[in-house]
Amino acid sequence: MTSLLLNIAAILVLLVGPVISPAEYFGSSYTEAVEFCHSNRNEFLVLQKQYNLDPKIASAVVLPELVRYSRFFDFMETTTLELAYVKGGSSVSDFSIGRFQMKPSFVEMLETELRGNPQLMLEFNELVDYPPSIDDKEVRRIRLSRLKDQQWQFKYLACFISLAQIRFTTIIDQQPNKKLLILSSAYNLGLSASYEDLLRISKTKTLPFGNVYTGRFSYFEVANHYYLNHSPKIF
Repeated sequence: MTSLLLNIAAILVLLVGPVISPAEYFGSSYTEAVEFCHSNRNEFLVLQKQYNLDPKIASAVVLPELVRYSRFFDFMETTTLELAYVKGGSSVSDFSIGRFQMKPSFVEMLETELRGNPQLMLEFNELVDYPPSIDDKEVRRIRLSRLKDQQWQFKYLACFISLAQIRFTTIIDQQPNKKLLILSSAYNLGLSASYEDLLRISKTKTLPFGNVYTGRFSYFEVANHYYLNHSPKIF
């Protein structure tokens, strides 16, 4: 029996590779992502002070995107994409921007959700505050400018987490240990996802390339590894 188990283990290693942590697998990209959280510790602590958000959770939600940014940010020229978005909107051009890899459609979704939530509008009114009497193109131009500003990305992150916590408040209250799974998976999949969708995507190995056939980790696995092993040393 022992010999059979060893043979099975050897076959699994050949098929999926040896057991390895996200930190080991991503190497310098992971290290740079953790260093970003450390160097921006005060910004995450501001989220705790202003919005009562756990900085360990908040940083874990975006950690996988920080890793991907470190690996891929040099490979995309965005000028043409930005012009296309300003002219035609996110249905024409939608692309990831900045350390947290937020898309224009992501911010548009936050703005829509905010306008339907009077409670959070009091906290995040500036996110939907645009100069009066400007056309849609100028709104999109301002939205892009905000997206490229790191401080605005922190504000958008705080808004997203606040909205997600409200949407899934019953489950989070009943199962506090599922909080990071819900928030990180929703950041990966979208606020409109059901809890069942979030459970499914939390097990779907799409990182680092976004392809389930070549993925090594799920988004949640990377977020959780950081949350358990590195965030307590920062916050």
